[in-house]
Amino acid sequence: MSLICLALIVPGAGVVMEQVAQGQSPPAAALASIGLGLALGGFGYLLDRRSLRRWRARREQDLLASYGRVHCRDSRTLEATFESLALSCQCGLVSRPWSELTGFTETPFFLIPLTRRESFPIPKSAFASEGEVTEFRRLILDKLHNDRPFNACPIEFAHTRADLWRAKWLHVRKGGGWRRVLKIGFVMVAFLYAILVMIAGARIGQAPAWLMPLALGAFVFFLTRTMRPRQHYYGPLRIYFSEEGFHVVDPASQSRRHWSELAGYLEDRHMYLLYLNPRLYRIVPKRALGHRLGDFARLVHTALPPFDYRRGFPVANAASI
Repeated sequence: MSLICLALIVPGAGVVMEQVAQGQSPPAAALASIGLGLALGGFGYLLDRRSLRRWRARREQDLLASYGRVHCRDSRTLEATFESLALSCQCGLVSRPWSELTGFTETPFFLIPLTRRESFPIPKSAFASEGEVTEFRRLILDKLHNDRPFNACPIEFAHTRADLWRAKWLHVRKGGGWRRVLKIGFVMVAFLYAILVMIAGARIGQAPAWLMPLALGAFVFFLTRTMRPRQHYYGPLRIYFSEEGFHVVDPASQSRRHWSELAGYLEDRHMYLLYLNPRLYRIVPKRALGHRLGDFARLVHTALPPFDYRRGFPVANAASI
């Protein structure tokens, strides 16, 4: 719909400006094209709002239907014992030993312990008070820290924009990221070639002049859809590492990974990239390691192979690391 509106408004606006610059009255067809484009834009906006309301209604119905299919939804019990975390209901018992606890994250409404097999979303409304929420949070965090080989002095740092750009460049050069860059580059070259052909055709009178603004609008639309910047976290991070794996802590979550769960590593003179799968990697800047750079390098080189994007890997849940 947006491209259709641009196709109607931009050429008409070009013709109107050209006629006004020459001291002539705007043609009725151009004004009608602009008016039709604006009308379609308003209609599309109203249609989008209507579709959004319908989507919200369907989502609410789907949530209610899903809630109705949840077994034992009114009689579930979560128990944290010395040995394990257990969820029980009338259908049975699911118990996971604390050794399988790999992470913890928190949202405004849920506490979510993560194990190797599944997650346990626990609504905060299930606790009688904020004090019980704090007590349970402390228990999970203590279990993540205690009896682990990660109790050495942590590495504390924060990512910079330079770290992220260097990581992207390393991923593009050696981690297979060049494939996505190549796809986007091919489309951009095709767009630019089409625009140059239209400009040349308009100069010699073989193509209508209004095609060029249309192609430019489509090119800008493509860029806005494919080159949208992502929001990155630049806050404090804390990393523990040992012969068994590494433990990452930030203000909102914690994650613990064994070296065997990683797909490999890439390295340059600035950083390490630790890959969970071809789409997800953890950035460890060498500047943050300080005098422990040698120990970390020895562990990584011993426990992990160099990452090879040509191998097949299962795609893991990005939220868990």
